[in-house]
Amino acid sequence: MFEIGSSLREARERRGVGLNQVEHDTAIRTRYIRALEDERFEVLPGPTYTRGFLRAYADYLGLDGQLFVDEFNSRFLHPGDEFERSIASRPRSRPLPRRRHNESLLVIVTLAAIVVVAMLVFLVAFRPPPHAAPTVPGTTVPALPSNPALPPTAPSTAAATSTKATRRTPFRVDVKASGSCWVQANLGTSSGRGVVAAGGVDLGAGYTLDPAVNPVLTFSVTGPVILQLGAPGNVTLTIDGRPVTIPPAGSPAVLRVTARGVAAA
Repeated sequence: MFEIGSSLREARERRGVGLNQVEHDTAIRTRYIRALEDERFEVLPGPTYTRGFLRAYADYLGLDGQLFVDEFNSRFLHPGDEFERSIASRPRSRPLPRRRHNESLLVIVTLAAIVVVAMLVFLVAFRPPPHAAPTVPGTTVPALPSNPALPPTAPSTAAATSTKATRRTPFRVDVKASGSCWVQANLGTSSGRGVVAAGGVDLGAGYTLDPAVNPVLTFSVTGPVILQLGAPGNVTLTIDGRPVTIPPAGSPAVLRVTARGVAAA
C-alpha cells in the first residue's frame, strides 16, 4: 500500500516538471492533475476517467500506471459505493437518437408486404379453371385460352428494403496516437458492451495508447460506437481508411462514431 498522490507529486518534482508542462504534454487539465496529487478524486468526472488519468499521468512520469490503477481500485472503490457511477448517468448535452419509431414502422411495412404476397399466391393457386363452351356435332368451336394471363407478381419492394436494412456492413476504425492518450470504446452507449480491438484488446474499461509501444488501435463494428478520448489532440481517426476530423468536444472528448463519420455525443 502506498500514497497515490504524494508518489505522483514527488515523481513530478524529481523530474522538475511544472503542472502547466504536464497539462501540455498529456492533455489532462491542471485541476485534474492537482486533484490526483491531492487524492481529491471526487473532483474528477468519474471512476472511469480517474483510472484513465492515473494510468496516463503515471506512465508519463515513468511510473507503473497499472500499479496506481490497482491501488485506486482497492482503496477507493467498494461494492455499492456511491462514488462508482457510470458515465452514462450524467446528463448529456445532446441525447442519442432513438430508432424505436423507425423500427416499428419498418416491421409494419414488412408484415403488410408479406400479407399482400400471400394473398396473391392464394389467388393463383386456387383460381377455378375456365368453363368449357358446349359443342354441337359438326360445329367447330374456337378454342378458348386455357388460362387468362394474370398480372405478374413483382417482389415486394418493402420486403427487399427490410432485408437490406437488417444487414449492416461492418466498418473499420483506426485510432493512431501521436502522443499518450487514454481510449475507451463502447457499443451504442457509454455503458454498452466494450468494443474488442485487434489482438483481443477490450476497450470497454479503458486503454492507454503510447506511440512508442502501441501506437495504433484497430477495430471493426456494424453499428454506432461511443468513443471517449482523454487527449483527443494526440490521436487521428480513420474510418475504412478515410481520415475524419475530430469535432471540438473538449478534453476528455466523448464522440459518436458511425460509418458516415464522427460527431460529439
